[in-house]
Amino acid sequence: MLPALYVEGLSTRDFKRSLKPLLGESGLSRSSISRLNQALKASFAVWRKRDLSEEKVMYLFLDGYYLGLRKGGREKDALLIAHGVRADGSRVLLGVYLGGRESTESWKGMLQDLLDRGMEVPKLLITDGNPGLCRAMKEVMPGAPRQRCTAHKTRNVLARVKKSRQAEAKRVLNNIFQAPCLEDALKAASDFHRRYGKEFPTATEVLAKDLADCLTFYRFPESHWKRIRTSNVLERAFLEVRRRTDVIKRMPDELSAWR
Repeated sequence: MLPALYVEGLSTRDFKRSLKPLLGESGLSRSSISRLNQALKASFAVWRKRDLSEEKVMYLFLDGYYLGLRKGGREKDALLIAHGVRADGSRVLLGVYLGGRESTESWKGMLQDLLDRGMEVPKLLITDGNPGLCRAMKEVMPGAPRQRCTAHKTRNVLARVKKSRQAEAKRVLNNIFQAPCLEDALKAASDFHRRYGKEFPTATEVLAKDLADCLTFYRFPESHWKRIRTSNVLERAFLEVRRRTDVIKRMPDELSAWR
């Protein structure tokens, strides 16, 4: 119950007051909280090492963001998340990792751990444009196709377009990533280049870079396109995590970050 309350927004100092109607005057002692934390830690350790050979993952979503740390000689650690979608459409959280920034070595360790625990190489990897992650995927899962998140790509392109033209440019970008077929998407990409190549050359360069990876989703069933062309499923999950970590600001140590 306590982890659920924490996720819903209660801080540890709120527990005693909030649970008093259920637990009476005794409330929760420090020793009780300590024992519960140890049980949570043990349960999480088992979950992190669990066998993944029965998880028939078709699509693997990978992303990370930074947590502040006070101790251990590092100012920030990257929280790395692996989230899978099975062939039947159901979702599964496969792993949560702490890495030194989003480095190639951190991502390689994560991907190798998933394989070592029995996960088969998925049909598609959905990621943002992080260069460390891209290098790690090529080394650990060299044959797996990649879908570059079109939401991230859109934001990156629009950042190179002046604000008064961004709404217009976004509509043209949507014509690419929401086209009914690959041929139409490529025609829309040519249209973007023709319209904005001279006025916003950097924006067109950003769009052209790894554009083919942005369109990988066209190889898969059309009913899956909306889900697999972006990494939004992880962005929503990170919003929930940030509800707590933004309040705390900086974690005392790695263990508190895990919890």
